[in-house]
Amino acid sequence: MPIRTLIRAFIISILCLFSISGVAQTPEWWVQTVKWDGVTHWTRYLITQPAYLGPNALPVPRTGNGSPDSTAYIGITGNFHFSKGDNTQNLVVYANYPLVKNVISFDAMWVPYEHFTMSHVTKTERHVFYLKYYDRHAAGDIHLNTNIRLLKKWEEHIHLALRIGYRFPAGGGLGTARYTDGPGYYFDISYGKPLKNPSLKWIGMAGFYTWQMISDKHRQNDAFLFGNGLEWNKNSLRIQTYIAGYLGYLENSGDKPIVFRTTLEKRLKRSSLLLGFQQGLHDFKYSSGEVGIKYHFNR
Repeated sequence: MPIRTLIRAFIISILCLFSISGVAQTPEWWVQTVKWDGVTHWTRYLITQPAYLGPNALPVPRTGNGSPDSTAYIGITGNFHFSKGDNTQNLVVYANYPLVKNVISFDAMWVPYEHFTMSHVTKTERHVFYLKYYDRHAAGDIHLNTNIRLLKKWEEHIHLALRIGYRFPAGGGLGTARYTDGPGYYFDISYGKPLKNPSLKWIGMAGFYTWQMISDKHRQNDAFLFGNGLEWNKNSLRIQTYIAGYLGYLENSGDKPIVFRTTLEKRLKRSSLLLGFQQGLHDFKYSSGEVGIKYHFNR
């Protein structure tokens, strides 16, 4: 075969490879994926359910132990989420302020930075907008909670606390299906029941969780929020292990995330070391790790 023919075949092969790899970010790919009607805005084709979003979009709230946190602190952790088709790394900033010690406190959580790598299959499943196809960074939402102690006279037998939480849509990444660009709120009652061993508690929560959706059929989703597990607290070491989640009312829509969590906090004078592991069990496809530190303003 002549050299010129070989060179021509090689160039044609390279151009074909480029054209194949470039299909992903074209309008035609997106139109075929979502079956666009030519009129509807692209945001209407996103699926704002936990199973079709990034790991920080609609997270399962942490399970309390029936007592408002009595220390003022600020903390930062690094989180690592692994799944088939989506690997995510992000920072989380935590803060807590006890307005009245052991009675009422305010805490906040914010994801200031998130880096992610998604496969083409995952982007197709989540209806990522073609102009955002190559985005890899986003900022997350802010969660603000008010925690109030309930029924002090029962504390000898059980600790109870009310949490009222609100998610401010401060994040970006809507086009890449990382966040919902809509608010949400939740409230629950957490409990801590001391067991025979004074260092061990049975902990859990039950409440209500709702979030705004981008849909012409359903403007919001309402869910039952729950959690149940154990807490060990002794010698400045606290370990929590529990299963938690929330159950939306739409069938087969990916709105019922359930996770298993283990968290460890070791207090060191004015600071604490934090470690955590989370495994998605249903409608949450990630295995996650967390490591970080807290600084306490009061002893």
